[in-house]
Amino acid sequence: KLQFLYLIGSLPSPSTPTMGEPECKAAEFEFTCENFQRPPLHDGLAVVDVPVTEVATNADLEGYGYLVNAADEFRCEDKTFEIVKWPVQGWRQLDPHTGDEAGTTEGAFKVGWKGDFYYAENTAVSTVNNKYLDGLGCSLPDSASEEEPGFGATEDHGGRAIYLWMSDYHPDGAQLFMPAGMQDPAVDEAPFPFYVCLGARSHGDDIAPEHMRAFKIPAGKGVYIHPGTWHNGIYVPKEYGPKTLITRQGRVHARVSCSWAAEHKALLKVLMQ
Repeated sequence: KLQFLYLIGSLPSPSTPTMGEPECKAAEFEFTCENFQRPPLHDGLAVVDVPVTEVATNADLEGYGYLVNAADEFRCEDKTFEIVKWPVQGWRQLDPHTGDEAGTTEGAFKVGWKGDFYYAENTAVSTVNNKYLDGLGCSLPDSASEEEPGFGATEDHGGRAIYLWMSDYHPDGAQLFMPAGMQDPAVDEAPFPFYVCLGARSHGDDIAPEHMRAFKIPAGKGVYIHPGTWHNGIYVPKEYGPKTLITRQGRVHARVSCSWAAEHKALLKVLMQ
């Protein structure tokens, strides 16, 4: 099994600005419940094509995470699920066996298309800010429609792309996504592939559209994402219909987000073939 080192005091205090951080940089967009579900997106945004890798082995996800064959591969009890220790405010370090005791939470992660709109809901976390517009099916937000097949069906990709307007990361812990049938044999569902769009933790808060990479997770597998890795849920093509996955993540659920649309005037295009 994979063994992880738990980081001590590796993250800045929530009240302490990161060195060199422009004071107004993240103030352009606030990820309220309203903005997360109905962000003000309009035409004129640049489209950035994100390269897609078909994942065959863990080597394809190196630096981002791992393929998941079974949920029990990644558990706090076995120290195979990364939880980042609570940051300290000075030079004194945490006492042994403290700072990472909240463990994980898990629940259903529901996704589905409504015309050009791709929605998600995370029931694993207790916040009311757990429903999202994860992406669009077309490059022109003003033409997006909730009616099927959506405006994206008229574009050159024939409705096989998702356009991402935001990404986020969790500084407190990892996150795992797996089809519900991988955990519950009672779920009668054919295995299906899905996509993720990831940015390496090394880019930090200065993440840019060109840093992002998309990955196609093969049918019958899940994905585990390291703490601090930029991501935003999972994406499935329309033909697979609404899906419910199981997500496991740090119980603290700290979330740091970037609006590609507000900060970079761009949408990230992930082609789902």
